[in-house]
Amino acid sequence: MLENGCLSWSAMEDHEANKPAGYVDDLAKYLRASDLYDLETYFKNKGGSEFLYDEELDVFRFPEDGRFAFCKEFADWRLLEERGYLEF
Repeated sequence: MLENGCLSWSAMEDHEANKPAGYVDDLAKYLRASDLYDLETYFKNKGGSEFLYDEELDVFRFPEDGRFAFCKEFADWRLLEERGYLEF
């Protein structure tokens, strides 16, 4: 979307979507997006990744629908938790 001559991404404007969900608040103190990225990169290189890797954007996507899951800087904590990927 173009607003006032600048590109805007509506999902980035939704600050609530960028917050960890539920008990993930405590988990997020210890687990960062870069940790998920590094771990999944290891599994991808060993042939056992649960996520789809988008090489062009350097992000991991959910295999169910291809939605963004995480990259080195950001994670969709809410969706990761809702889909059961954060159950340890």
